[in-house]
Amino acid sequence: MKLFITVLSLAILFSCNNGNPGASKNDSTPVLPVTTDTAKPVVTEDTGKEQYCYISRVEKIRDSIFILADYVEFFNGKNVVEEAKKRHRADTAFDKAGKITDIFVPNDYFIVNDDETTVRLYLPAATPVKMEQEFVTDKKAEINNYNYFSGHYKNSLFLLTLKGTSIQAVREVFLP
Repeated sequence: MKLFITVLSLAILFSCNNGNPGASKNDSTPVLPVTTDTAKPVVTEDTGKEQYCYISRVEKIRDSIFILADYVEFFNGKNVVEEAKKRHRADTAFDKAGKITDIFVPNDYFIVNDDETTVRLYLPAATPVKMEQEFVTDKKAEINNYNYFSGHYKNSLFLLTLKGTSIQAVREVFLP
């Protein structure tokens, strides 16, 4: 009978500590992962995605502001000529004999708008807006705000920083 009680006691003891050997039932110390000096911090917050677009309309519905954005692809720099050539939209220069001497893209940028579908995006009131000073006739005017933006967004390219369908930042892109 003593042997049965001893075996039963040991079985109960080991079944309680099965997940964490050596820990008592009342141990509330959390188990922390081991880190090293070479470990890099894990970024869990979405910092936002950048998207080029044309803005077709700004809507104010009750206390909320929405924009209708038409996403585009914007190319500049080294790859601009290659992208334009892929789409058969690069310009060429010819010599007197009719031979191509140069393939180029005017102003060194190229915009592709294959899909003109608009997307409704939420514009929070505190969203930073950066407009280009080059297009303003009154150089002393405050332009980096919603009031100026809502009246001067047409025919301009913008770079939006998005988090889901919410806009985190608006920046007008200078096009020569």
